[in-house]
Amino acid sequence: MPWNNKCIWGTPEGFTDAAALGAVNDADFSQSIFVVTHNNKGTRSAYTYYDFGGYRLCVVAHIHIKNGKFVAPGHSYICGWENWSMTTPDDVCRVIEGLHDEGTFPEDERYPHQLSSNC
Repeated sequence: MPWNNKCIWGTPEGFTDAAALGAVNDADFSQSIFVVTHNNKGTRSAYTYYDFGGYRLCVVAHIHIKNGKFVAPGHSYICGWENWSMTTPDDVCRVIEGLHDEGTFPEDERYPHQLSSNC
């Protein structure tokens, strides 16, 4: 899939659907920067960052909940990576179930940004 036109800060070379799958599976959702429960408290979404190819990517995963408890996986995706999503993996679902709403929506920071070489 291609990167969309919101990725104005560049994109990592060699990113593929397989890399997107790896990012979702490897991202640390316990370190989510933004967690929100929405859709009448039936969906919880978590946003976290993942480094790939010299860029920071934002990985989003959501689950379906009822009375605060997990009932079904939702979908996961990489912000800016067009026309691709996957079912949220079971281990990610368990992490997100335990999270509480917090953080600030990342706005433009959710699109790829090159990592600083000065860090």
